[in-house]
Amino acid sequence: MWFYLLLAVVIVAVAVLLLRQNQSRQRIEREREERRARTDELLARVLLGEEPARGRKTASGRTQSMAKPLAPPAQRMVKPAAGGQQIDIDILLGDEPDSVAERARRQLARPTNFAPDMGNSSAAAGTTTTMSSPSPLSLSDGQLDVPLDALVVAWFEARGYVTRPAPDSARPISLLLAHRDDSSRSYAFFFDRGRLHAQRAASLLEQARQLGMSKLLVAAEHGADPAVGSTRLRDVQVMDWIAIDREMKKLDFRVAAKIIAIARASRGMPAAD
Repeated sequence: MWFYLLLAVVIVAVAVLLLRQNQSRQRIEREREERRARTDELLARVLLGEEPARGRKTASGRTQSMAKPLAPPAQRMVKPAAGGQQIDIDILLGDEPDSVAERARRQLARPTNFAPDMGNSSAAAGTTTTMSSPSPLSLSDGQLDVPLDALVVAWFEARGYVTRPAPDSARPISLLLAHRDDSSRSYAFFFDRGRLHAQRAASLLEQARQLGMSKLLVAAEHGADPAVGSTRLRDVQVMDWIAIDREMKKLDFRVAAKIIAIARASRGMPAAD
């Protein structure tokens, strides 16, 4: 009798546990779909010009609003090059006002020189990045649905880097990036789903050099240990959500939206154009 009662309790407990797990999965999937929908809607509004656009001053000193045309499809902004691919900067900026395009060209042409957040990225994600004007494209608050590694690669491609697959033997390094105009600017790329530790960074940097790359680029979901910023590892560049958010906010938000759209399209995610 007690055995059957105990068995019934166990069966009920397992059933409740499975039900809760199923409900949790459904909730996570629902939240993911809602986040994707918000991203699609926001990017579409930006690319259609429905977000506030900067005006151009006329001779009379009055501000004239500029109608922004549709952005070209994400696939058209990416072109094959040197056994790999890169973003065509002329197509990326071709439909932007001259002042916006020139500012974006200058910003994207700057050498990689940023300091990754070596603290707790998830805790720092709520901090506000200082900028001249608020942008609707906030990456660090988790509201936009775009893979970190795809976005980092798209940002580098927009800055003149050609990306090509790394040899299978180089795993976990997945891509090799080389600047089209400066052969000294080259990276082996690796995506860390956790937090980058110094020992692993040193090992992968050595592997990158064996591949002929001068530096290691890591997209790290949860940042890196402070030791990664040491002089010994000065050739390791780390981009987490805080770092990429900071860099994207230096761009006009419509240009940033197109780079985000390219990153999402590279993973087969719905395009907002």
